[in-house]
Amino acid sequence: MKRIAKTSLIVLLAALFSTQIFAQKRGNDDRRGDRNRPDRDRIQLLMNIPAEVRSDIHVSVFDEYLSLTDAQKKELIAVDQTFNTKMSEVRDEKVNRRKKGGMMKDLRDEHQQAIHKVLTKDQYSVYLEKREDIRYDIRQRLMAYSKEEG
Repeated sequence: MKRIAKTSLIVLLAALFSTQIFAQKRGNDDRRGDRNRPDRDRIQLLMNIPAEVRSDIHVSVFDEYLSLTDAQKKELIAVDQTFNTKMSEVRDEKVNRRKKGGMMKDLRDEHQQAIHKVLTKDQYSVYLEKREDIRYDIRQRLMAYSKEEG
């Protein structure tokens, strides 16, 4: 009798725990598109900033870290304008998400190469050392601008 009671208890506990293990979470949080919603909203805010403002912020942060010459500032603005034009064309393309992502990555790589050409060797080495700080400052200024305008 004790053996049947123990076995029944074990089966009952196993059934109870297995329902918890295999239960699926329901609701909006589990949908694939909503997992990164805050990040998507932030990106959307940044995309609504005019290209000229983005470029000005980009150049000003680069100037703080790398002490750009006036000629380099003009070249960097031209590089940014070209990049922004191409990026908006890619965004408007009617292709699948994976291909569009690859196209955008290629454009970002091309943009980085163009920036490399504008900078001197010393500036580029400083850029590589402080790349994360530079990107962070640019992002923070863009967010501050979007909050001011929004």
